[in-house]
Amino acid sequence: MKKENAYTDDEYGCIRYMVIQNVWYCMESTARYCFPLLCWCGIACLSNAALPVLTTILPKVVIEKITAGSSLAELVTAICVFMGGIALLSGTGKFFTKFIYHEKFRMVSFYLRSLALKGLTTDYVNQENGAFRRLLTEGFSCCNGNYSPLTMIYDVLIALCTSILGLSVFWAILARLDFWVIFFLAATTAGGYFLNERVTKWMGENSRERIGYEQRLNYINTVSGEIRSAKDIRLYGMACWFSNLYRDNMGGIAGWYRRLTKRLFGVAACDGLLALLGESAVYIYLLYLAWNGQITVADFVLYFGVAAGFSSWLGNIFSQVSQLNRLSLKINYFRSCLEYPEGFRREGGREICGKDRPGTIELKNVSFRYEGAQKNALSDINLKISPGEHLAVVGLNGAGKTTLVKLICGLTDPTQGQVLYDGVDIREYDRTQYYRLFSAVFQQFSLLPVTIEEIVSQVQTEQTDHARVQSCLETAGLWDKVKELPKGADSQFGKTVYDDGIDFSGGEVQKLLLARALYRAAPILLLDEPTAALDPIAESALYENYNEISGGKTSVFISHRLASTSFCDRIILLENGEICEEGTHERLLEREGKYYHLFEMQAKYYREKKVGEEAEE
Repeated sequence: MKKENAYTDDEYGCIRYMVIQNVWYCMESTARYCFPLLCWCGIACLSNAALPVLTTILPKVVIEKITAGSSLAELVTAICVFMGGIALLSGTGKFFTKFIYHEKFRMVSFYLRSLALKGLTTDYVNQENGAFRRLLTEGFSCCNGNYSPLTMIYDVLIALCTSILGLSVFWAILARLDFWVIFFLAATTAGGYFLNERVTKWMGENSRERIGYEQRLNYINTVSGEIRSAKDIRLYGMACWFSNLYRDNMGGIAGWYRRLTKRLFGVAACDGLLALLGESAVYIYLLYLAWNGQITVADFVLYFGVAAGFSSWLGNIFSQVSQLNRLSLKINYFRSCLEYPEGFRREGGREICGKDRPGTIELKNVSFRYEGAQKNALSDINLKISPGEHLAVVGLNGAGKTTLVKLICGLTDPTQGQVLYDGVDIREYDRTQYYRLFSAVFQQFSLLPVTIEEIVSQVQTEQTDHARVQSCLETAGLWDKVKELPKGADSQFGKTVYDDGIDFSGGEVQKLLLARALYRAAPILLLDEPTAALDPIAESALYENYNEISGGKTSVFISHRLASTSFCDRIILLENGEICEEGTHERLLEREGKYYHLFEMQAKYYREKKVGEEAEE
């Protein structure tokens, strides 16, 4: 379902904020989170601007002292005063450059934490949206490191403010000479700026191509180094394929940068010619004035330096404004990701009565279609699950079983129809509170590289009920394995972070996920193919303990193995996104419908095997 104001792929690369808005956003964030950084940046601007002004004025002072016949002591004193000021300002500038560099780390952590929190808490449907994932990728690249756009903006703003201050001083000096000199220098420098703006515009218009190549390269780099991918890569000889994909995408991104470089080279050449034209004309004019005695030698030296400095300051301003435009493109992605619309109610919703007991779940005329799909994943589903009922959902792959679970637990909302909990549309509840009603084992899961105990409890060790962790591991059938480990439940899981981490088999991971779901002790239990990786003995043990596991809870057990659901109170068979049959295991077999034929197809192999074994005996 598309939410209001959500971005489509066509809208993904659009410019949502002006440069000034992004600059204000950064300054406002800094003022709230790290105000001293703004103060240090202001001092750095004053120091950096004063330094070139002193170095430009010093030659004029020295020449005037010499031509006026001043004493050696006066000349040395004047030089020492200026050189002392230059040394002090130079040292101050270097100090604040280093100081500001370290202060920016605080803002990096602020921006990264804000973006990570958005990714962790955003509506689940956003994570399934390609535009949001691209925004998230670009957002992290925008703030990850001290040379990322969101931190480089401080350096650019310092340079821009410095240039504006320096330009103001040089403007005042040149205004005493001739206003047309200022106009001519400004016109030639502005020409280079507008050429650079064309390059910035091209980068914005073609950013999706670059980002696409970068995403694919990042994916290849990540997958090629993952342990879980290592076996497939070697057994299926995928290394060459990966290498070719990497080469093709590297060629693509290299071509993008080649096109960018050509444009940059052309702009640089034109910019250099314009600068040469402007400064040459001013120098000729100054020589004319000095030759005719209209300015002194000291004034000539001063105006000569100021004219060069004016062009440099103005060129820097245009360059920094152009750089701000490029940084603003990146910051747009960051802000667009943070402000990506959320469709679920997070606060101010209706209170859920009886949070510790299961309520009635009802789907009324529910249909759901994934974004970009040609047909519904589920169509016109009407289903009522009573409190404490054990429901099994079966069907072939792609029948819509997992989609049904996501709708029940509120990870996504239906395209049409309603999902009700105790007679109330779940969209009226606080979605975070609604999630607390569910314990789940999904096919796609996430396990952090922490201790086994922390995985089960999903909280830090100090807050964990250790006896309860053991009880859940015992019920899930994993305690015998865990207690034999050198550190027991305190053992680290996985080798991603810890060299002595413990790796589990697929079946053991499923038992660990089940233990995690049991520890949560929510009133509704969702099990999506929980036996897919279990051996027959472990699977049989789960069925035997199912009443203990789900006692007092509403449970939804999803499987494509029809024989595994006979212990449930009711079974529904999904086919092509619709409920085609429902009832108990025995009654569905008696009808000899689709459930019966699917069951017979799955049972046939085991019967043939048993007959064959008896014949051998």
